[in-house]
Amino acid sequence: MANPKISIIIPAYNEEKYIRETLSKLKEIKNNEYKNLEVIVVENGST
Repeated sequence: MANPKISIIIPAYNEEKYIRETLSKLKEIKNNEYKNLEVIVVENGST
């Protein structure tokens, strides 16, 4: 398996201050280093 798919699951309860930067960094990794990356953000009832 030369290029396995990697899934990252991010819980995001009340994380509006940090989620944009986190996703931006993960996007850089996907674009520059690892093309087969899946990011799932789970938000459930933030206030």
